Amino acid sequence: MKTRTTLIALALASCAGFAHADYTFSNVSANWLDWSSNTQDRTNKGPFGGKADFAYLEAEGGMGGNWGELYGFADVENADQNTRENGGQNRRYATKVVARVNVAQIGNLPVQAYAHVYDFREGKFYDQNRVLGLGTSFSAGNLWVKPFLGAHQEFKQGVGAHRNGMMAGWVLGFPFKAAGQDLMVTQWHEIEFDRENRYLAMGKDGKVANGRKLANNGAVSLWWNATKSVTGGLTYRYADQKLGSATYQRALITTIKYNF
Repeated sequence: MKTRTTLIALALASCAGFAHADYTFSNVSANWLDWSSNTQDRTNKGPFGGKADFAYLEAEGGMGGNWGELYGFADVENADQNTRENGGQNRRYATKVVARVNVAQIGNLPVQAYAHVYDFREGKFYDQNRVLGLGTSFSAGNLWVKPFLGAHQEFKQGVGAHRNGMMAGWVLGFPFKAAGQDLMVTQWHEIEFDRENRYLAMGKDGKVANGRKLANNGAVSLWWNATKSVTGGLTYRYADQKLGSATYQRALITTIKYNF
């Protein structure tokens, strides 16, 4: 709880520090994540990393200006459950804060100091990923892309806080119209490489196995802005050598958002 409170406080403090913003956005959403049957079959053999479908609530927001960008979200998974062991249906908390601060310009490309902190909690279990590096952003027509590369530190229960290789990734978006409707395709993707052996213990085929040093994690979404206030979405969620399982995992997320 202290960590989640600290992350939220940091985000609010950052917003106060960058009071001038050219844009802001915020929303709340209700979501249902449905793992594929193959993913559940593979991961629920134990000893950990088993997957079960779940609902989650999310608050999301961001802002940007000539100084850079700030983004964050907070999720509560299985909000109607408690935090005791319950076959993958425990209440869980996930929080992420991302900052991009413009420090230079090369041609038309900004050079940004990049940092993100992702924090996950389930009962007494915790896992926090910290990334510090460089980012940029560019666009072509309606397509915009925001890549990053940074050093990765992980703080995990039973392992502690240590360097865990590097992380690269991007977010992208492509808004368009079809049949008179406002639509958008988005993606976020993270690649972890040169990971430390101490963080590679995962579940596979009912046993504890060492995952690979390279991991992929991300999602591709299609959004429909039904009205200014209401957005619906379908997301293909995927992960490989992540989320406690040394295997490929996939799910479909259905979302309804209220935009402020």
